[in-house]
Amino acid sequence: MTSAFWRLLVAAMADPATGVREVRARPTPVRTLLGMVLVIVAVGAATLPRQRAVLARALAPSGDPSRDAHHRPLAAGLTRVVLFDRLVPPPTVLVAGFFVLVLAEPVLALARDRRQEVRAALLLGLTPLVAQRLGELAVTYLIATPGRPSPGLAVSLPQQFLTGPAVFWLTDEAPAWIQAFSARVNLVTLWSVGVWAVALRELDGRRLSPWHVALPVACLGGGALVTWTLGSPVLSMILGGP
Repeated sequence: MTSAFWRLLVAAMADPATGVREVRARPTPVRTLLGMVLVIVAVGAATLPRQRAVLARALAPSGDPSRDAHHRPLAAGLTRVVLFDRLVPPPTVLVAGFFVLVLAEPVLALARDRRQEVRAALLLGLTPLVAQRLGELAVTYLIATPGRPSPGLAVSLPQQFLTGPAVFWLTDEAPAWIQAFSARVNLVTLWSVGVWAVALRELDGRRLSPWHVALPVACLGGGALVTWTLGSPVLSMILGGP
């Protein structure tokens, strides 16, 4: 990746309006998307050595036949879950971003020759995911784990980086519905909404109006609903047979 891409990435995170203006001047949506996804996946994958080590300790023979018999079939499924979680960018923002891209063009009613510009600008809404992955990376290596951790701890280590309502349960485990909500509506996903709102305002060429914010908020809600509905079936499929 070129130095121009890294400058764009930093600009989009620190000053979205500047980042939007840069991609509008030289719109390359395919390169922007590939670059964003590559960085997000690379940083996400950096947690894998730590997670694999914790998982190996959790599933190591303990001398208890019933415990070992229970853990043995979990190894392959949990490894797949960890790999999927780390190598696939957070799906709620991906689905929300797809909705924004689909809806923005007809709403903005821009000329067809400006499609590249619209797509490149709206793809900057993925940049907060880089910050999320960096936070997860730091937490994964900084949190101490017991000598005999539970198998679930290896999977959930990166999720200890909390930016949603679950942060208010630091001393206790949050209810399942709070955890599900927090994974989809948090400071990172709201940051993406803010970037999309700025991009829509810049593309519209007018002052910030309610629809610039309402559209990405609605798309985030749609993305959260889709991932919540499909979450259990997808997890079951990943955990399923080898």
